[in-house]
Amino acid sequence: MHDQARLKVAGTESPTGTRKTAAAVLAAVFLAGAASASAEPVKHLLPRDYSARVVAGKKGRVLVVNFWATWCEPCREEMPYLVAAAKKFPSRDLAVTLVSLDSQKTGPSQVPKFLKEQKVPFVCWLAKSRDPQDFIDTVDRTWDGSLPYTLVYGRDGKIAARLSGLQTEASFTEAIRKAVGRK
Repeated sequence: MHDQARLKVAGTESPTGTRKTAAAVLAAVFLAGAASASAEPVKHLLPRDYSARVVAGKKGRVLVVNFWATWCEPCREEMPYLVAAAKKFPSRDLAVTLVSLDSQKTGPSQVPKFLKEQKVPFVCWLAKSRDPQDFIDTVDRTWDGSLPYTLVYGRDGKIAARLSGLQTEASFTEAIRKAVGRK
């Protein structure tokens, strides 16, 4: 788009037209930059879609799925630890996905804001279910619904580890290391 915009500006004959076109191009570039600087919107996730949309596409790599919410202080506290632990592994070995359990009312605005402020690089879904228990049971029947909760899937797509409660960088790293198969 920027090359086309430059061509239009360069091909304009009149000085007034050039200034108007240049102003329009600058405004478009500014708006495009502002849009890319904002946080990515979260995608809604129904319980029945969890396996297909979150887990299935990651087979062959270890997958960490972190269940969290912006209102959950331990969730917010452990997020930098998860980011730091994930950086220790190449993307060919590891994928990390977040699933927010924020409400449908506040989640679409609060989740991207938090992720942007904390510079969290992971894809995030927003759980969408009338009954949270349906979502919990679909994900892992052994999960009691407490947050934060993290599932580590092995390369085969099966659960390799369950991490309940506040984790540290070391505990995330250890669980990932075991699933990846590093000593």
